[in-house]
Amino acid sequence: MLVAAFFAALCVAAACARAGEAPMPVGADANDPVLMSGRAIWINRCARCHAPNGSGGAGPRLAGKVTNAYPDASAEIAVVRNGKGSGMPAWKSVLSEADIAAVVDYTRRVL
Repeated sequence: MLVAAFFAALCVAAACARAGEAPMPVGADANDPVLMSGRAIWINRCARCHAPNGSGGAGPRLAGKVTNAYPDASAEIAVVRNGKGSGMPAWKSVLSEADIAAVVDYTRRVL
């Protein structure tokens, strides 16, 4: 009985840890260097507020919602570049335009 409870707890812990990971591009996108760059930027710059899997935290949830909030990628790029005025910092002095485009592409195609 204790062994079964241990393995059940282990499975729950593994599932929770997995839910907190930044998703990887899959299929035809799996080796896309822009998406992989965007994912790395996401992990290092965005995940602390938006959560690794985009589920939200200090910043809003983006997973599954970013294209509804920003139907046009240029609007999302402007928010990343200039900040939003609601606590999100401007990244234009930290990230290059290519980096901003990569992380936006990642949020739109993978999260």
